[in-house]
Amino acid sequence: MGFVVIGAGLLVCVFAMVLVIIRKHSKGDVMLAVTSTYEGKNELNQAVMKIYFTFSIGKLAHRQKEIIGSIDWSEGWMPVCYNVKENGAYQEKRLLRATNEKTYTTFEINATNAIDHLGRGEGYVVLVLEDPIFTDKSRAGVILVVTANMGTYQLSDSTSWNNDFAVYH
Repeated sequence: MGFVVIGAGLLVCVFAMVLVIIRKHSKGDVMLAVTSTYEGKNELNQAVMKIYFTFSIGKLAHRQKEIIGSIDWSEGWMPVCYNVKENGAYQEKRLLRATNEKTYTTFEINATNAIDHLGRGEGYVVLVLEDPIFTDKSRAGVILVVTANMGTYQLSDSTSWNNDFAVYH
């Protein structure tokens, strides 16, 4: 009887340890980080911001998947193009489609080519200041929707910047 109790207790301990190890290794697998960089002025004297995003989908990288990205931005800014690193290098820039929305648009990410073997990827969206506004801050947010094996995961992050350099210089 004692061996049965000790055996059952040992089995529970081993099972608990396996769960702790699995949880520890899976933390941080799925993430999205967004930053912004002022790129100067374009030929039309409009301020240009690049919104960089890096993401990781962890173990979902090895499953059949689709990824749709979207960006929203502050009033006065307009998206021009986006680019996603594919097969380890940035490819040609893709124009963002004009929509009736003034502060939101979506873009496609080729899930097969845009994700490395560890499930990581990166890209950027270019915004220009089309209609100067006199506010202290602007912001942009990126949302990635990953669909894998009939499950949908949404990652989101945002960035903000002071407008003093973009508007007044």
